Amino acid sequence: MKPDYMKLTFPIILVLGLLSGLTPLAIDAYLPSIPTISKSLNTDIGLVQMTLSMYLLVFALLQIVFGPISDAIGRRKVIVGGLTVFALGSFLCAITQSYEMLLVGRAIQAFGGAAVAVCVPALVKDGMSINQFAKAMSMVMLVMALAPLAAPIIGGAILTILNWHYIFVFLGILAILAMILFLRTIPETLPADKRTPFSLLNAIRNYIMLLKNRAVMGYVVASAFYFAGMMSFITGSSFVYIEVYGVDPAKFGFLVGLNVISMMLASTINGRYVEKLGTEVLSKYAIFIPLFASLLMITLTFFNHPPLWLIIVSSMLFMGPMGILGSGFMAGALKNAGNHNGSVTALAGTSRFAMGALGGVVFSVLHNGTFVPMLGTIATCGIVAFICFKLTVRYSESLSEQ
Repeated sequence: MKPDYMKLTFPIILVLGLLSGLTPLAIDAYLPSIPTISKSLNTDIGLVQMTLSMYLLVFALLQIVFGPISDAIGRRKVIVGGLTVFALGSFLCAITQSYEMLLVGRAIQAFGGAAVAVCVPALVKDGMSINQFAKAMSMVMLVMALAPLAAPIIGGAILTILNWHYIFVFLGILAILAMILFLRTIPETLPADKRTPFSLLNAIRNYIMLLKNRAVMGYVVASAFYFAGMMSFITGSSFVYIEVYGVDPAKFGFLVGLNVISMMLASTINGRYVEKLGTEVLSKYAIFIPLFASLLMITLTFFNHPPLWLIIVSSMLFMGPMGILGSGFMAGALKNAGNHNGSVTALAGTSRFAMGALGGVVFSVLHNGTFVPMLGTIATCGIVAFICFKLTVRYSESLSEQ
């Protein structure tokens, strides 16, 4: 008998969205305060920006560890532990008086954030069909998409009314609230008879098995390249919009928000039609949209100064389908992974953030004062993601026919 959370009620979706939104909030909420933190701690602003890199690095690497652990002891314990650690890291950042302690606090935050992030897709998948999973994750992403929009506004408001320390107090309190709501709303989703005993050797064997699984890795790699394209936009958009095209910084957030709105629209479409049409069908069609956006971006690089609205439209067409493809890529990987949901979501999460960081680095290396490096990097990632996805779908269909 399936547990009640399978009904996908509004409270369930809200809690899952809150859990998934913790890391976007942890990343974006303190961005407006970086210059203030630099002055407060008498530290170079570049070092303060390194606290973001520290978070992303720890967050990416530790998912590999927490995936198999959640497969062994269940999702609930790992999420509660992660939320506790995240809150402690937040409060440590709030009381810090030195850059070194802030760096440690951010690492502890990321430690907890990784534990939470890796378990959300796994617990949604436990006991669900692929199409139910895709629908649920679309709804979660719809809630989660609000985090990047709301976080800088919240952080800026706290900075104006109080000071930067209270941004981390807010994050700590939010983690505690998420824990209370989670414990009251969502039961353990991984039965004891489906758990895989944890050992380092078993974890390594599982990852080697998954790495050899072409159907799983095809979806993981496609997802990673697509995410890298998105991170390339996030890294380069402020320079292109503000410096190259002279957009008012006050309007920049609105223009970037158009991408989030397009993503929310795609998530709504996915949630409405995925159980009727199937996530495989929706993904097969949706993948052509970022491909078209990639080809448009390549075309724009041949012009000296193309209209800004074309760059905006191409970025919306690239990032919007994430509302469909994000759950579609993960559903495809999980469908072919057997009883290793936690390990698969960990591998996918680590791959996405690693490739995302690489995309940002590539853009930085190619930076030449124009819009070309950003569009070129995004387009390359989009085309590679399309090829990986199509080859994987073809391979998976050949397996099912055998």
